[in-house]
Amino acid sequence: MALVLFFLAVGYANNLVYIFFFFLVSVALTSVLITNKNVDGVEVENISAEPVFAGEEGSLNLVLINYSKSPAWELEFFLEKNNKTFLSSLEPNDDNAVSVTWVPSQRGLVKVPRLYMQSYFPFGLLRAWKVFKDRGKVLVFPSRQGDKEFPRKSYDSTAFDNTGVFRDHRLFQGSDSLTKIDWRASARRQELLVKNFEESEKPSLHFSWRQTEHLADAEARLSQLALWVDEAERQGHSYSLSVGSFQSSLNRGPDHWRGCLEYLARVNIGELS
Repeated sequence: MALVLFFLAVGYANNLVYIFFFFLVSVALTSVLITNKNVDGVEVENISAEPVFAGEEGSLNLVLINYSKSPAWELEFFLEKNNKTFLSSLEPNDDNAVSVTWVPSQRGLVKVPRLYMQSYFPFGLLRAWKVFKDRGKVLVFPSRQGDKEFPRKSYDSTAFDNTGVFRDHRLFQGSDSLTKIDWRASARRQELLVKNFEESEKPSLHFSWRQTEHLADAEARLSQLALWVDEAERQGHSYSLSVGSFQSSLNRGPDHWRGCLEYLARVNIGELS
């Protein structure tokens, strides 16, 4: 466009066209300087990941800092061009946190993918960008795939979790476990009594590598165990995991859940054969 205006201005000796020509060139040069300066001082200080399963969408948390003496405006961060995170501004010597979506394809310690930062500020004519790579690794859990139904052999028929608020007693039935009997109340009433709770009682679960023998692929077996662990935690069961040399205690909660999944994420298949 500048060349067309230049030749028109020369050919017709039109001062107005000259003005438009120099205006367009000045805007382009100004955009080059400002757009590059806008992203030049911004750096990614830290990258961390929330718990994520392979094949599912997760978040990479970025800590940004602006080392320049001027604000950084209209910054975009993405791993792929269809997933962008817009940050309106970042003041000089200030930091901020943003999240970028990603979908890891495999379990284990996965290298953080290449991260792109770009800006079209101020005129939207030009794009300045930075590429951040070699930013360490994050842990990815095995994919949650397989049958959600727990295997029959995983149920502990003698151990139950009496969770929730105590409601009342009921008479012992032949199908009840002896461990559910309230012996003190039974002694007072001279009949066998069992405690009732507001929430349903959930049996403990034991998961092991042998329970996945029907699956030929080792990664599929790890995915099945990851699914059972996640479902057991979600449903409020206490559970244990036995894979290779790893033997967890019977427990539940975020720490227990993460510990089991971290082992499944890090384990070497050769150790399980």
